[in-house]
Amino acid sequence: MAKFEALLEINPKNVQSLAEYIAYCKYYFKPKSEDKIKNYSDFYSLKNDFPFIRQDIRKNSTYKSNETLKDFPLNWLKNEIIGKEKKYVEFDNKDIQIIQKISGIYEESQLNNLQEYVNKLPKYSFAIWFKFQLEAPYFSKDDDEFYIIQNPILKETNFKVPMVRGSGWKGALASAFRELFREDFQNNKEKIESFLRVFGAGSESIKTIESYVFGKSGDLNKAKDSLLKFMLFELGLKIDSNLIKEVKGKNNKEELFQILRDKLSAKTSDSKLPSEFQTHKGRAIFYPTYFDRLSLEIINPHDRRKRAGTNPIHYEVVPKGTEGIFQLIYIPFDGVLKPDEELKAEAEKDLNNLSVAVAILSKQGIGAKIKLGWGKFKIENKKVFLNEELDIPEEWKKCQD
Repeated sequence: MAKFEALLEINPKNVQSLAEYIAYCKYYFKPKSEDKIKNYSDFYSLKNDFPFIRQDIRKNSTYKSNETLKDFPLNWLKNEIIGKEKKYVEFDNKDIQIIQKISGIYEESQLNNLQEYVNKLPKYSFAIWFKFQLEAPYFSKDDDEFYIIQNPILKETNFKVPMVRGSGWKGALASAFRELFREDFQNNKEKIESFLRVFGAGSESIKTIESYVFGKSGDLNKAKDSLLKFMLFELGLKIDSNLIKEVKGKNNKEELFQILRDKLSAKTSDSKLPSEFQTHKGRAIFYPTYFDRLSLEIINPHDRRKRAGTNPIHYEVVPKGTEGIFQLIYIPFDGVLKPDEELKAEAEKDLNNLSVAVAILSKQGIGAKIKLGWGKFKIENKKVFLNEELDIPEEWKKCQD
């Protein structure tokens, strides 16, 4: 099991795993010059910098292309740590199982336990679980400032395995969810309400609107600006100049409510702001995903005139074909006082909308570089776990099925 990087015990003469090698390069190796490997006066001076080298590599054709000493750590990573034939590093499955258990993620063999967990949650809670397989590389940049390449992939702090954070899933799924009402939001008010129930609302814009509506602030102009920001940046709506003029032309709270009622929410009355449009936590809890493989990709921008690559850029990625687990638990904690039928209808709508958003996300991709097609995935074994009877989306199966 890998430890926290700075506390990792390293034997410089026997560096083998990815975590040990990266830690060695960061904390032990200090480039003393930019000389070529072949210019090292003797093998022992080279071995002094890299004690894990067991034979003289200066005659090895693989390393003849090293222009400077600085190129060597990356080439050693590609050739010896990742490997020429396998082309990816595979992490110990026991580490993945341990970290998934710590994070509360259930494996396929433990799904009955997930059902038991959902049974203990408030009425109309549900869980969405599926396995997926990457159809293209996945990349999300880590904030590690000192690394062999410029673009290390996001890794879990202690186990050093590549991951998608729960917040990453939430942001990506929210973006896919907005596609359900982005083009025609005035006829999809229920989907906007569903979006706010699932993902919550707590921005400065919604706080400013709340403050004005509940009489804590009398600044109407600030409330109108915040409403436009909320629609544009948080809901991702396509608003035009006519709508901006319409909002700007409102002169009191009642007229502002009219905008909400006409454009965003059928629940808005003349004086009541729906709970969805008030500051609140979302009902969905997103879990991280951990991957057991890591590889390298290169993007080589071309010079348009010469039509040749100018400066290859390395990316550490999770390779195509790697599998992962997605898990989401929905808890309608804020619906305890609502009538049973209303709460059930909300849960069914949210479940259906989430299933559609997941399908959209699988085509859009998750992580960075999705415009290059990275991050797309194929969904397998889709399951829903309920604690009350709900209509489930097509192609999804209940746990007991």
